[in-house]
Amino acid sequence: MATSSEVRAGEGEDPEPRLTVAAVARRLGVAPSTLRTWDRRYGLGPSSHRAGDHRRYTAADLDRLVVMRRLTLEGVPPAEAARMVLSAPQPQPGLPVRGRSRPPALPPAPVGPLLPPGA
Repeated sequence: MATSSEVRAGEGEDPEPRLTVAAVARRLGVAPSTLRTWDRRYGLGPSSHRAGDHRRYTAADLDRLVVMRRLTLEGVPPAEAARMVLSAPQPQPGLPVRGRSRPPALPPAPVGPLLPPGA
C-alpha cells in the first residue's frame, strides 16, 4: 500500500493519483536531484508541472522515467536516452498506460548485479 507521500491526487484537475519526486526516486533507485535534472535538462519531468508547484508524476510519466533509467543503466548517455524516450510514441489520453506493450527496440532491464562475473 502506498503512503501519503507516494500517491496524491491532482489538485482539482483530474482524480488520477500522482507520485511525489521522492516516491518516484525510490522506485527508480535514483536521487530526487537526478529527476529534477532530467526534467530541467531533457524535459522528462511531470506532464503537467507549473512553476511554483510541487512536481507530481502520473503513471505515464513514471513509465517514461523507467525506460530512461533502464537505458542509462545499459550505458546509453543520458542525453541520447532522453531523445529516445521522448521520441517514442506516447499513450493516448484516456487509454490505460500499464497494459500497453513496450517498443521492441527496448529489451527488458537486466536483473541482478551489473558487475562482470568475477569482479
